[in-house]
Amino acid sequence: VGNVRSFVAGHKVIASVVAGAVVVGGVGVGVAVATADTTTTAVVTKVVDGDTIDVDYDGATHRVRLLNVDTPESVDPSKPVECLAREATDFLGGLLMNGTEVRLEFDEERLDQYDRELAGVFVEETLVNAEIARAGLGIAVLYEPNDRFYEDVRQAQEEAQRGAVGLYDPDVSCTLSAQLKAYEESVAELEEDAAAIATDDVDALRRHDASAAALVASGLALSKLFDSDRTALPLAAFRGTDVDRMRAAVTDGQDKAQTVADNAKAAVQEQERLAEERRVAEEAARKAAEEAERMAAEEAARKAAEDAARAAAAAPSRPSSPAPAPAPQPKPAPANVYYKNCAAARAAGAAPVYRGEPGYAPHLDRDGDGVGCE
Repeated sequence: VGNVRSFVAGHKVIASVVAGAVVVGGVGVGVAVATADTTTTAVVTKVVDGDTIDVDYDGATHRVRLLNVDTPESVDPSKPVECLAREATDFLGGLLMNGTEVRLEFDEERLDQYDRELAGVFVEETLVNAEIARAGLGIAVLYEPNDRFYEDVRQAQEEAQRGAVGLYDPDVSCTLSAQLKAYEESVAELEEDAAAIATDDVDALRRHDASAAALVASGLALSKLFDSDRTALPLAAFRGTDVDRMRAAVTDGQDKAQTVADNAKAAVQEQERLAEERRVAEEAARKAAEEAERMAAEEAARKAAEDAARAAAAAPSRPSSPAPAPAPQPKPAPANVYYKNCAAARAAGAAPVYRGEPGYAPHLDRDGDGVGCE
């Protein structure tokens, strides 16, 4: 018993638990009474998982399923390794090293459907089944009519829950307690950060909205876990009222995260609305400035025209220049005029002389183009 207690006290998962029998209402927790015809002595040859061992007795190897206790699954190929399953196996291996002599005490039904022997396993007077639960690495289960060790295991489980060890440890990341704690802390941090973000910091608001949406999704996944089968681990480790309380805490966290997300979205939309108002106002101001500039230019042109008209009206009028006198008409030449040569025609002011005019003669038009004395 001393070796068992030393191992329990030093195990990493349950360092805060003091192992050994605890008397509750006159019954020794971790100790059970058996009759001779339901008891056998055996030697441990292998620890299979957190609640199953192989032992030798009567010249043969027997597989024993510890009765009225269930630990997280680690060897089922169809299931993922459950939270603290390996720790439960290690814990049992530390209690029941190969070669350890144990006493097996049986109940009404000796075999389960897999032909494993169902027994309470004792090292001297310590019920190993209960020690597993006391470490927070297993829960009490009742498979009637076998209930011989159920109360011992159940009381040990309650002790583990009160001590917040094993499956109840909020600092072991895979436990429900730890997941709920982490979620609540994340929501509180989200709310704290939201209060520090400036309402006009759109980029920070968008990032915060994304963080809040991620927490809402995480809460949904956690809610589904709390809505799963309460008769199986990890929910089976808790009373129904405890599961309801944790489920409500998740819902509360989801609501808070959703509120932060909604507020961030609303703040972003408000900043976008204000930005659009500024854009519209700036565009209107630009157009107004252009229109004012155009009207000023038109007014300046109108005034310039009026000034020019007034200046023109005020200037003294000048007399108009007389029309030039008409050029004198040449006197018609006599019809029987004869010019000896072009010099004579020029002297008479008749050159050039055109064919058909008085004085024209072929000797004056040597090139024969009809124009003489050119």
